[in-house]
Amino acid sequence: MNSAEHLSALRKWMVSKKVDAVYLTCTDPHQSESVADHWKTVQWFTGFTGSVAWAIVTADKAAFWTDGRYTEQAKRQVDAELFALYSISDPKDPDRFDWLRNHIPKDGCLALDAGVLSTANFRKIQSALKGRDIRFELNLESFLNIWTDRPRIPQDSLYQLEEEFTVRTRREKLTALRKELREAAGEGAVTLVCGLDDVVWLTNLRGHDNPLYPFFHAYMVVGPDIALLMTDQRKVTAEQAEGLDADGIFLVPYRETEKFLSHIAAGTKVVLDPHKTPVALFEALPDTVEIVERPDLTAALKAKKCARELENIHKANDLEAAAVIRLMRWLEKTVGKETITEYDVGQKLNEFRARSELYLQPANLPIVGFADNAAVIHYRPRKEDSKKVIAEGFLLFDVCAQYKCGTTDLTRTVALGLLTEEMKEDYTDVLKANIRLASQKFPLGTTGDLLDAIAKADLWNKGKNFRHGTGHGIGYVSNIHEGPGKICVEYAPAFPYARNTPLEEGMLFSDEPGIYRVGRYGIRIENSIAVREEGETEFGTFLGFEVMTFLPFEHKAILAEKLSAFEVNWIRDYYAECRKRLRPYLDDEEFSWLEKKTEF
Repeated sequence: MNSAEHLSALRKWMVSKKVDAVYLTCTDPHQSESVADHWKTVQWFTGFTGSVAWAIVTADKAAFWTDGRYTEQAKRQVDAELFALYSISDPKDPDRFDWLRNHIPKDGCLALDAGVLSTANFRKIQSALKGRDIRFELNLESFLNIWTDRPRIPQDSLYQLEEEFTVRTRREKLTALRKELREAAGEGAVTLVCGLDDVVWLTNLRGHDNPLYPFFHAYMVVGPDIALLMTDQRKVTAEQAEGLDADGIFLVPYRETEKFLSHIAAGTKVVLDPHKTPVALFEALPDTVEIVERPDLTAALKAKKCARELENIHKANDLEAAAVIRLMRWLEKTVGKETITEYDVGQKLNEFRARSELYLQPANLPIVGFADNAAVIHYRPRKEDSKKVIAEGFLLFDVCAQYKCGTTDLTRTVALGLLTEEMKEDYTDVLKANIRLASQKFPLGTTGDLLDAIAKADLWNKGKNFRHGTGHGIGYVSNIHEGPGKICVEYAPAFPYARNTPLEEGMLFSDEPGIYRVGRYGIRIENSIAVREEGETEFGTFLGFEVMTFLPFEHKAILAEKLSAFEVNWIRDYYAECRKRLRPYLDDEEFSWLEKKTEF
């Protein structure tokens, strides 16, 4: 079935159920950004392969939304004859909730999946439809039965990270969470943990339910003297179950989560995050409990990496940099001499990564764009229609990896042939923005939206911009995009608290400015940066960043005369650290190449 056939089937179901509109989202019951194939509902309907999307279908209209990273990709993948295409990053485009209000009749019926939709988003829908006497159909299972080849929820076994990589024990993490729980809601309160990244952090377990992130599907309920892990018990070995039991974590079947929540004792305070809690779980809670809504407690704890975790993350970045150096050398030797494609570049990098025993898996589908494809911000080449890479212009690759010692995210744009002056000016401007954020100091209490504006300020003054944040949080053997903070001016639905979340010591972010000229080329430079304390002055405590990623920039694209003395010295210091950090991971020939590439 294609998108037109999927829409036709949906509309027949709508008639049978007397439904006037259906609201579809691309997430799973845990509000994950990257989801198992079982929950790729919007993708199945539309053919879109990105990770952020919504669709609304009525009897005679259909609309699709994504964010600025995926706007060009959506134009390529989603049939504009079937769906009106909109971006939440474009202020001229209609808000999806307003669009819904304008296209559903008064006294109509809206269908949505309560098992997936977050409570916060459901409330936004209810608010938008207030006064229109809308009836809600909260179960889409009968419709989704037409998805006859729908992939099953993965059932692969879990694995335990070694202590040298988990750094903190389960008991220590639970103790820290219980302390936050008491401060948030007092004695006797419990908290519902819905995020998969939060669950794996608390349990020190990892899984294979996601092709990119080492997650397994589970919830947790944690109280002063209780910790329950709701998951498919077939995934858990006897040894793992024994270890969990020894740490006071007891197993409950995943499918019994709602039943357990419905039996929580009257008067209990239940702390939860409405942005992470699906409607079905929220509605399962009895009226007799006291619900305390606030940002997820676990997310804030795990975002602040300790010193040993940061040491491990440094190692992960060094291992990834060594693999990327081998990739860059391979590109130099191969492009223009052999036939290679964008897809081949990502596969070759995985070969180089596999040399490390600590390598686990890719953490993204490689973003590899040659020429105009690089202007599609999250362009992911497919084997069957990948563009040939030839000796001209720019090649951009944005690659992420999971190592036992940390999660990495980096981007480089390399010159494969002659560059225009405009290309060089754009590359230099992006490099300057990267340095601007990495070297910025700021007072304690500063939020990411302010830093995003600082990083973009020089680009804005030149009439340039890019439609994504300069930085996002990065997890620890976990999510590539981690909350609660984000370095982004615009509101990001996946990070609802970002504008009110100050950056704190130990938080890990990307630093990835870019310029994208549609139909021509794209440029992005990305390093990981960790927040660190810079010291006290009479004006208060100041923070700054420690760079975690060390790789050469593209000297052929740098207009050195446009750099300040500070920027030149920053690059030289960066290169000195680059050589120092990577020497143990490279052979003599590779290191000689690095020395030449870091002469500046």
